Amino acid sequence: MPPIITLTTDFGLQDEYVGVMKGILAAQAPQAQLVDICHHVAPQDICQASFLLQAAAPCFPAGTIHLAVVDPGVGTPRKLLILRAMDQYFVAPDNGLLTPFLAEPLFQAAVFIDCPHLYRQPLSATFQGRDILAPVAAALANGADLSRLGAQAFKENLTKLASPTLQIDRIRGNIAGSVVHIDHFGNLTTNVHQRDLAELTADPASIQVVHKKRHVTGLAGAYASSADGQILALIGSRGYLELAATNDNAARILGAEVHDPVRVSRGRKA
Repeated sequence: MPPIITLTTDFGLQDEYVGVMKGILAAQAPQAQLVDICHHVAPQDICQASFLLQAAAPCFPAGTIHLAVVDPGVGTPRKLLILRAMDQYFVAPDNGLLTPFLAEPLFQAAVFIDCPHLYRQPLSATFQGRDILAPVAAALANGADLSRLGAQAFKENLTKLASPTLQIDRIRGNIAGSVVHIDHFGNLTTNVHQRDLAELTADPASIQVVHKKRHVTGLAGAYASSADGQILALIGSRGYLELAATNDNAARILGAEVHDPVRVSRGRKA
């Protein structure tokens, strides 16, 4: 099976940036299969990139190389990183983007990139995704050993994003979470996992979800379970509680934004 290299960026598709990174990969690792995860991460939004990569990575086989470039600090002294987790490789700036993969038992090893012989010349201070990260990802696809691409990085020294607040009171049956992602359809993904709800109650119909002044009772089985435009709650494909609107945009209807608080309770009015 040829090696897989995925790409996650905030570059968009209006400019040449994604294309030239693929050009570097094609020239240096022509046998690799390139897969786009997302190029419409909001500009400089490390949290969104981290969320999307965390959601996508479990769907890929061992040995996959994930190249992620959302890098507000490009050209500054911040370090560049290769992280091995889940038997896959993650190539990205050390700016917190790879935080989900530092968790046990996912994390396996990491190095700070230091292999100047691989870098594209002349080296740009503003496009290190092209000049450093892409050549390093290609080297991994060509079988380069992790230990030869940089110095060992200890997990406790790597940059980590602050986790969104999640408070679970199992005795009273309450969860205080937040919106962590709004997708292309306007669906709101929260940081409340399906297993958190299962610990509150075995009856999905009794669950109460509150976002701002909107109350939703029970979990729907599908996005089309209600009348058009009606807000519903359900477990999305990522395994997390979502708020959606049947054939409509829930974020627009609710005036929702990432980081909005969401409250969940069981068997009573929230």
